[in-house]
Amino acid sequence: MKEKQLYSFGEFALNVDDHTLSRNGENVPVTPKMFDLLLVLVQNPKKVLRKDFLLQSVWPDSFVEEGNITFNIRQLRKALDDDAQTPTYIETIPRRGYRFLQPVESFTTITPDKSEETIAKEKEERDIGERQNQRSRPVLFLLSALVVLVGVVLIAGWLIRNQASGSVPILSKPFELEKLSTDGGVFHIAISPDGKNVVYTHRENGKQSLWLRELETSNNVPIVPASTDFYGGLAISPDGNSIYFVRGMRSGPQLSVYKMSIFGGVPQKIIDGTQGWISVSSKGDKISYVRCPYTDEDYCSLYIADAADGQNERKLASRPRPIRIGDNKISPDGKTVAFAVGQSRTSSNAFEVIGVDVETGVERPLTPEKFFNLGYIAWLPDQSGFLMTAMQLPDRSYRIWKVSDAGEASKLTSDSETYSRLSLDAQGRLVVATQIEPDFRLLLFQTEKPTAVPRLIGNANTVTLAPDGKVYFSSLRTGNLEIWSANSDGTDLRQLTNDPAMDVEPLTSPDSKILFFNSDRTGLLHIWRMNPDGTNQKQVTKIEGGVPLRMSDDGVWLYYRSALNNSLRRVAIETGEEELVMKEMGRGLIVSPDLTRVAYSKRKGTEIQLTVASIPDGQPLKTWRITSAPNLVHMVWSDDGKYIAYLLADDAGEIGGLWFQALDSDTPRQVADLSSGEIAELSSFSLSEDGKTFALIKGNWKHDAVLLRGLK
Repeated sequence: MKEKQLYSFGEFALNVDDHTLSRNGENVPVTPKMFDLLLVLVQNPKKVLRKDFLLQSVWPDSFVEEGNITFNIRQLRKALDDDAQTPTYIETIPRRGYRFLQPVESFTTITPDKSEETIAKEKEERDIGERQNQRSRPVLFLLSALVVLVGVVLIAGWLIRNQASGSVPILSKPFELEKLSTDGGVFHIAISPDGKNVVYTHRENGKQSLWLRELETSNNVPIVPASTDFYGGLAISPDGNSIYFVRGMRSGPQLSVYKMSIFGGVPQKIIDGTQGWISVSSKGDKISYVRCPYTDEDYCSLYIADAADGQNERKLASRPRPIRIGDNKISPDGKTVAFAVGQSRTSSNAFEVIGVDVETGVERPLTPEKFFNLGYIAWLPDQSGFLMTAMQLPDRSYRIWKVSDAGEASKLTSDSETYSRLSLDAQGRLVVATQIEPDFRLLLFQTEKPTAVPRLIGNANTVTLAPDGKVYFSSLRTGNLEIWSANSDGTDLRQLTNDPAMDVEPLTSPDSKILFFNSDRTGLLHIWRMNPDGTNQKQVTKIEGGVPLRMSDDGVWLYYRSALNNSLRRVAIETGEEELVMKEMGRGLIVSPDLTRVAYSKRKGTEIQLTVASIPDGQPLKTWRITSAPNLVHMVWSDDGKYIAYLLADDAGEIGGLWFQALDSDTPRQVADLSSGEIAELSSFSLSEDGKTFALIKGNWKHDAVLLRGLK
């Protein structure tokens, strides 16, 4: 007697002994790991199985990433005709794991042993069959030879493919990293095709320069002297003789592409009005780049042109607001451009990698995986896939990923570092990359004595000064962005949230009894509330989240700026009812204390327009023109409603000064010059209720270069 263990659910049956899945008696193809994963799920129906449990159960003796679970769950859903959004069989439990939804029946089938009569009958049938086979052996011989020949061809093809996929040496060598810089000033980097040199930009004392480094000797030679120009990206020609770089003035939103000898000389401008991401084809004849007009219909577009002079420009792809196009790389055969596209405003995995056919313009996803943001892309030399830097929530670091030509994405780095720029040599032996580390500090200034030494509170990301004098801010003190509180002198420091999600943008109610904040703990960015001591945390918005701006005096409504489109919205704090108040008017929209007006900025050419408009019709009431700096950032309306405080910054985000614009005046008053001393970028700004204190979070992103010889 033989026994077989079976599990039945819906139209499906899982045969444990045969390792097969069937639907209404018909076999459903599954891989061994898909079967093992499904078996664990059906053996634990209606239970939430954490990802670490699944990893241990399905891959007990291997170190693999969580992406393997995600990939196999996706394949199982296809096999089961399941829908991730409205699942019938497998439900995703955000940030925890998966649950099998269907009831499962377990039973054993018994197959009886054969009788002597049956055995004798089968022997007689075999004897007859043997005599027939003897007569047909010549034919069978020819058929067998043909099968062998086909097998040899298939095996040869398999070997060729595997040799090709294994021809990228860095993927087969153990992880090995060497630091090329430690001063935090290397922003862009590219390696020459022969792997002997790297070209990089370096920032020091607010100026950037272009350098060449010989890897073998570690000798560094300046190519372009330091200037106040802003650099956006680098590329090296396939023959290694020329470099392409993107550069522009800090006072404008668009940059220009230049070409020059790798040994220096006079740069030749070949393309105007671009962003920083560029790529040169393996033949050296084409260059791809991005333009962002930032209009509703054409927010960003991808182009290709002749690499020699920028002529014969063609648009390959375009996206409407608010979808951004980022880094792009021409494939080794020159037929496809891979580009990063998406938006991060909702704090969700909404970025993807698309490939566009250079000749036809037809687009296709290069991987089904989605990401919070994508950094930089580098094709593997044999075009068996590509490397990229990307962040995929809930992970908060940018990792180096490999995407195969079949679209399977896997993380290659799991250290604590965040990687940004990425460049691979022509043999696939070396990768140069940059690692990024934030260094931002919360400082409290006196408005009437801005030159006095500010009070340092510590590491922070966003801040608000409460009416009762408390300071609420988000910080990476624990390694994750959480909300904290402190007194204005830095004492009584307390952690208020503790969640793997990102908690930022705190705002207090007028009576300081409610603290609102942003969180993506549901998988999307929404507004939450809690008591000032961190208790009673509740989700406020459910449809469309954003940045909390102001609470109505009666405590009924919270007004906020949509994260997706910068429109003004409001939500009933107790009932959760959400309403659109005004469509998008401009950048950095804020609302007046009496909730009757909004203020926003727009850039027109080289000037900024600061406008106050009425609610809800958007009728402009007054406009001021600012020409002293390219960006107006972090506006705050004074509590008495009489003036608007704002900061000016350049295109690199570096701080200029704090200004107060009285509503009854035509000219602003400079309160503080913040451009002197240490060069720093601005992260957040808040003004106290009485206007006597303001808080700044400023600092820098430290960028350092590394050389990778192995990624296994």
